[in-house]
Amino acid sequence: MAFFPLEKISQLHDGYQKAFGLEGYQLLLLQVDGQPYIIENRCPHMDVPLTHASQTPEGKIRCRSHGIEFDLQSGRAAGPLANQLECLKKFPVIYDGTMIGLEL
Repeated sequence: MAFFPLEKISQLHDGYQKAFGLEGYQLLLLQVDGQPYIIENRCPHMDVPLTHASQTPEGKIRCRSHGIEFDLQSGRAAGPLANQLECLKKFPVIYDGTMIGLEL
């Protein structure tokens, strides 16, 4: 596995959200309540990119297409679709010096 840097740690802040294409993966790096996440940039409902999804104060991300919210900790959808949709695909966050990224 190799480390792939995505962003300088100093650039992260609550509300940060940026899409990356890497080794065939479409990724979204975001930070909510001081916690960074790397997820697949795809809503499990209709495969819509989450690039412009909104973050909620409860640690969720809301897809702009249909308003479905996903918990960033568990990856699960909230509400009545929770048991019908796949979870968000998450990637472990890796730190290397001043950079944040992932290993592939």
